[in-house]
Amino acid sequence: MTASAHFGLTAAEVRMKANYGVPEIWFANRDRATLEEAAAALTEAGLTTVLVDGRDLVEVLPQGPAESVTLDDDGLRIEGGGSEQIISYGSAIIGVFGRPQPADGQRQRTGASLTSQMSSGGRMRRRNPNLGAERNTNEFAAFLDLYVPSDAGMLRHSIVNGVTKLSGIPEDMVGPSGMSSLLQQCEARFENAHFDKRLVDMRLRRSVQVVAPAEYRRTGFSFATTALNELLASLSEELKDASQADLSSRLVYLTELARSS
Repeated sequence: MTASAHFGLTAAEVRMKANYGVPEIWFANRDRATLEEAAAALTEAGLTTVLVDGRDLVEVLPQGPAESVTLDDDGLRIEGGGSEQIISYGSAIIGVFGRPQPADGQRQRTGASLTSQMSSGGRMRRRNPNLGAERNTNEFAAFLDLYVPSDAGMLRHSIVNGVTKLSGIPEDMVGPSGMSSLLQQCEARFENAHFDKRLVDMRLRRSVQVVAPAEYRRTGFSFATTALNELLASLSEELKDASQADLSSRLVYLTELARSS
């Protein structure tokens, strides 16, 4: 069965979707055979597909910006929530670099309080007292998420432009593009790492977008659609409140993890 027939899409819509680099959820089902059939249709249409267990998506830690990062000789030093971690340059990390762009008519929100904390295991979590009215002050900020393997499981360290203080970057490389400079330094120093840049210039969708059930197939589970909201809520109450940048980073990480395993 072709992707056009399987998802109720025209051939032109499939081509448009195939050229969209940001990972999205296209299909959800509890039956493995049904999922494999859908994945085969998408693969036949030229899309790269990965099957992800919903429980794995829930297990990925949410974004929470570090207070400071320093490029030391022996590793990347990350501080936040009263804790400090050093990621050695030999670590097999997955880095997700994003530089979101607002949707047409959207304006960067400022003034809301965004706080983060680290658990005793070094895992960074986000708390936003204004959740609901304003989910993430830094929604449009460039970020670098580092997914780091550890004995406690995969940890997530988020470096956010304008929030995380950057140290150890050569002065002539900082300027207004400090995050890009940090990425270049990390790519040069982390010898066993993979850095994914699919979220560069990702255009954010409006936070309120209601799609009728009849439109589910055409839109898939695009961010802020009714279909995605219902799916995420069925997996986790916390997950349904994830920002688009946060959710997209989780999907990038899971697709990279699946392809490398």
